[in-house]
Amino acid sequence: MSNPTQQEQVRAGIAALEAQRALLGNAVVDAAIAGLRSKLIAATMAPGELAQALRQVTILFLDVVGSTTLSRQLDPEEIQAVMDGALASYTAIVESHHGKVLQYAGDSVLAVFGADAAREDDPERAVHAGLALLQEGARQGELIRRQHGHEGFNIRVGLHTGDVLLGGGVDAEASIRGIAVSIAARMEQSAPPGTLRISQDTYRHVRGMFQVEVQPAIELKGLDQPFSTYLVMRAMPSRLQVKARGIEGVETRMIGRDAELAVLRESFERAFVERQPSAVIVVAEAGIGKSRLLHEFSRWAVPRSGQFHLLQGRASPQTETQSYGLLRDVLARRLQIADDDTLESARQKIEQGIVPLFASDDGEDLAEGHAHVLGHLIGLDLTTSRHISGIRHDPQQIRNRALHAAAQMFRRLGAQDGKPIVLQLEDLHWADDPTLDFLSSLAQTNADVPLLILALARPALYERRAGWPGNPMRSRRIDLHPLDQHQSRLLTVELLKKLPAIPSAVSELIVDRAEGNPFYIEELIMMLVDQGAIQTGLESWSLHPDRLRATHVPSTLTGVLQARLDGLPPPEKQVLQEASVIGHIFWDQPLVALDTRARTLLPMLERRDLALPHAGSLDGLREYAFRHHILHQVTYGTVLKRVRRELHGKVARWFSELAGSRANDFLGITAAHYEEAGDALSAAEYHARAAEHMRDRFSHDGVLTHVQRAL
Repeated sequence: MSNPTQQEQVRAGIAALEAQRALLGNAVVDAAIAGLRSKLIAATMAPGELAQALRQVTILFLDVVGSTTLSRQLDPEEIQAVMDGALASYTAIVESHHGKVLQYAGDSVLAVFGADAAREDDPERAVHAGLALLQEGARQGELIRRQHGHEGFNIRVGLHTGDVLLGGGVDAEASIRGIAVSIAARMEQSAPPGTLRISQDTYRHVRGMFQVEVQPAIELKGLDQPFSTYLVMRAMPSRLQVKARGIEGVETRMIGRDAELAVLRESFERAFVERQPSAVIVVAEAGIGKSRLLHEFSRWAVPRSGQFHLLQGRASPQTETQSYGLLRDVLARRLQIADDDTLESARQKIEQGIVPLFASDDGEDLAEGHAHVLGHLIGLDLTTSRHISGIRHDPQQIRNRALHAAAQMFRRLGAQDGKPIVLQLEDLHWADDPTLDFLSSLAQTNADVPLLILALARPALYERRAGWPGNPMRSRRIDLHPLDQHQSRLLTVELLKKLPAIPSAVSELIVDRAEGNPFYIEELIMMLVDQGAIQTGLESWSLHPDRLRATHVPSTLTGVLQARLDGLPPPEKQVLQEASVIGHIFWDQPLVALDTRARTLLPMLERRDLALPHAGSLDGLREYAFRHHILHQVTYGTVLKRVRRELHGKVARWFSELAGSRANDFLGITAAHYEEAGDALSAAEYHARAAEHMRDRFSHDGVLTHVQRAL
């Protein structure tokens, strides 16, 4: 697969399958291309990158219940056929949700989500896979009862999200190490048959997406604190799913976004007057406050809800590779089509929602045709419809007719009563290209329709689609920036208002690490809650300063940032990892000494807003900083320890050879890198030299620090 031609063939195969999604259905296509995607990811990685990797993953353990009893009733060939068939079906389910099976042990399965490339929704995919596995286990249990007369065949599943070492050792690619594996195994072992148990760490990633039952905490040997766990009952209907953020039981006012909210209100008011398509795109990295801004706008617009039509949609990592996936989500929410609806039920809902818009002008029969081609485009298998059967082998005609129907749907919806249409779209950076193209075209086909597209996106949207939505649609971009120090303190006080008093040390710890990101502020506080440093209650909270520690990054933040890293081209990711070894602040020349590709890749990391250049230079060294301290911490955490030591040694030697008037300013940095490289003798020497330099500058605290570290 290292051959570029072979890679292109795999890409072409994936594209061909994607083009048939409307005809084959999402489930069939997802299952078919899961293996192809894994091969393509492996092929595009740098040589040796798959050997070992430190990363956060969601681990799934599955165990068959009742297989031992069954093996006493069946002969070896029969039990092998039963178990091989069961394990094959479980594997197919895991892979269809983009997981990777690492090991089989008797009647057990060990799988991970996020092994080759992290996705922000890896925990969500894992939970969906777990629920699908339970359904398959129940189906197989019934089949075995009918065929062999055996009762009690079932499965149980456990999930945990945490840090592991993947690869290497005697198991090579199937190897996985870390305490997180033991926790996931304990989740499975303690799950009642026919259930899915998840840890608190996984629950924090999927809160609001699934219906769960809180379970008693579980003790785990080797860990100080018992683990909170949950049984997952079912997925919430998509129209009710809200990926929960914030701290449960704490309502806060919006801080620092008044000007941006005013722009949204003004754009809304203009839609009533100008009556033509327009778009406002709110752009910011994860956690800066896009969703909160939209929430405040929605609250403001509620009193006028009868004066406009509201359509909503949310893209996700799944929709990015599904043709018209975002359009499907918009229609499903509008027509209340649930994920578990039967085909007949979904067909009825799309007919009931679409036909009345067209019937008066086009007649019932043609209106039904519009509904069916549109439903077929978004993934409903309507090949038996008389409106589809004659053109089922002409995907282009189906697409053209369906997009015409979709554009006319907006026109007819507004023409019914003259009310403007507000289309709210979240996470637009994950939208599929066909939906983005369709939305751009609305300004041409519906130039006189009062439509306001209000979209939230990360900057990655414009890396993919510069200038979207393009002419002739009038659009406005609002860039949200991190909160300043004052605003961050105000938000921290809001979130901690149930504490009788907030020590400045606690406030500064949170504000300094979050660096203006409201989501980071919330998650850092939740980390302190999980550590027991903050004890929550309905009316008031209490603080336990002796338990304060903030040495790790909350897994929710690790997941977001690790997905960002894995989305980079491999050379850029590697250069950023090498920069993380130099430090949160790093310089171009030592980085180039580690990797000559840095000369050309640093500007690309700048454009991606991952490496921020600082003004000026120091003795010819161009200074950069990671966009965020937590981004630096997560990036550094993906570098293997043996690789870290080697890179720290190279950096130390580069600084030790530095000459010039300011070379002494890097003595302490050189000493620190020698320490991390494990070269104690050189580290002691440079700490002593740094102490002498500090003495000459009358920096007594610096002298003491370096002398202590030298000793």
